[in-house]
Amino acid sequence: MSEAIGMIHGAMRADAEALRIIGQNIANAEVTAYRRQIPLSAGGFDPLVAASQGNDEPASVAQLARAAIDSQPGTLRSTGETLDVALEGKGFFVLQSASGTVLTRRGDFHVGADGVLAAASGQPVLGENGSIQVGVGAAAIGPDGAVTVNGEVVDRLRIAQVANEAELHYLGNGLYLGAGNEVQDAESYPVVRQGFLETANVTPVNEMVLMMETLRHFEAAQRLVRGYDQLLEKAISELGKVG
Repeated sequence: MSEAIGMIHGAMRADAEALRIIGQNIANAEVTAYRRQIPLSAGGFDPLVAASQGNDEPASVAQLARAAIDSQPGTLRSTGETLDVALEGKGFFVLQSASGTVLTRRGDFHVGADGVLAAASGQPVLGENGSIQVGVGAAAIGPDGAVTVNGEVVDRLRIAQVANEAELHYLGNGLYLGAGNEVQDAESYPVVRQGFLETANVTPVNEMVLMMETLRHFEAAQRLVRGYDQLLEKAISELGKVG
């Protein structure tokens, strides 16, 4: 593969990954507390050029294109449900999954069949003392995260923060993994709004515009490849006629 084709191929792969990310944002626009992902390139064509001058295959640099989480919060939507909560400020609810703890901003909780407070995805919601046993009593969650049953405090929601929210790994259904980030309990406890849910921070119209721009860039690269291929074909044909 020529260096020029390799660089264009790498850019096209990066565009394809960006289109996947944008499509995911659009598909999750109605998911509670979803944080949109921003497709990031690895500094434009510079890494591709550097790769072409070294030992790396230029196309492999497209793997450096990645998604960063947009940490801007969504708006709060009133539901009036007792176990619906949203966070005002930084932080994430902590859930217990089969493979360890995961994070979420999604606060549409419910009481499971075992009497434990659980997220919409089914994982137990963690408090400061582990999973929160609610039982069959009347449960409520206060602005300070205190979980009460029949007016008595049984635990307090555990709220975690990460060093760099942009590097969180999205697992689907509003769940995130620290992905190497340092996850620690929040130093400044955010306000917990009972009876509200956070909406996704996705504006579908903006995502569609970005998708069209990326698609045009991809198609332009395709035309460039075809033109370059035709130029090579003509050069080879003409050189074959010499002598």
